Amino acid sequence: MRVFHVISGFENGGVEALLYRMISVMPQDIEWHIVAHAVPVPSCRARFEALGVQVHLVPCRKRYFAHKRALKALFLRYKPDVVHVHTTEWGALALSAAKRAGVLMRVQHSHAARRESDPCRRLFYRVLFACAKRNATHLVACGSTAAACSFGKRAVAAGLVTVLPNGIDTAAFAFSSDARVAMRAALGLAPDTVAVGMVARFSRQKNHKAALRIFAAYHKVNADSVLLLVGDGPLRATTERSARRLLPTGTVRFLGVRDDMAALLSAMDKFLLPSRFEGLPITLVEAQASGLPCAVSRAVAAEVNFSGNVSFLPVGDTAAFVAALSAPDPSREGADLVAHQSGFSLAAAREAWLTLYGI
Repeated sequence: MRVFHVISGFENGGVEALLYRMISVMPQDIEWHIVAHAVPVPSCRARFEALGVQVHLVPCRKRYFAHKRALKALFLRYKPDVVHVHTTEWGALALSAAKRAGVLMRVQHSHAARRESDPCRRLFYRVLFACAKRNATHLVACGSTAAACSFGKRAVAAGLVTVLPNGIDTAAFAFSSDARVAMRAALGLAPDTVAVGMVARFSRQKNHKAALRIFAAYHKVNADSVLLLVGDGPLRATTERSARRLLPTGTVRFLGVRDDMAALLSAMDKFLLPSRFEGLPITLVEAQASGLPCAVSRAVAAEVNFSGNVSFLPVGDTAAFVAALSAPDPSREGADLVAHQSGFSLAAAREAWLTLYGI
């Protein structure tokens, strides 16, 4: 079987993390391809290539006709059995090209529950999703909230949308006191310093502007605290400037893209995610598997709260976030088992993906 995944770029974001995990545990006889139009993080591309994934770069979708021609040419050349599209709002372009190339299984995968307040944007995304639905043979979402927001409640009620869990290796993210001590020493954190963590791409969606505002308020009531920002993205430089303006030097740490996330989560005390919109974020699953209390915006799907340690708060209510971050910490032991039993294991996700592909 030959499977093509279409993404925006190799950015080490949630989609790339999910794909890497899933491909790593899939049967060896599946031939994997990934199509993207950018490589912001070359090491991310290299990791996939080390797995044996074939990478194809096409023109940016802003070059509409060149983008579609390149996609159609790829699909005609390789004749994939499956084209699985992760560029949610622009998926229609790849799905249309796949349909014209005669690809029989065309999957539109929604990873976010986008709620736009601007009526023009709302109409724009509604039209794009309608085009995607028309060209897809299978509709998939990371959770029920993302399914309803992207494809409509009627499609969900009719059983037209399959929910694929964002699985992780739950045991790998289990809290480790040894890893905590070692990582905090490496970061230069004192034992009593409260480390608030946020793992997210620096983009409008993830709302680092709100994260800085919330942490600045929290820091006023707990001066012995730091904010650890993990990830990269187009708004990183802007966020760095804002951090220098709002908070004392060294209070906000920009840790970049990391491959030691389990140890970093063990080193943290709190988890923050004030996103503007979300589906079912993998980072929040990982944080809960590590036993962290999590303060997140109400844009995050409530179904992700398998631990009971997630507070869903209005993104504009800074005081509510500060109160949640100030609450006593729960025990972190055994959180990975709760994640496993709640269906977020990598094994459960693997079976769901194989079932989708008819294997």
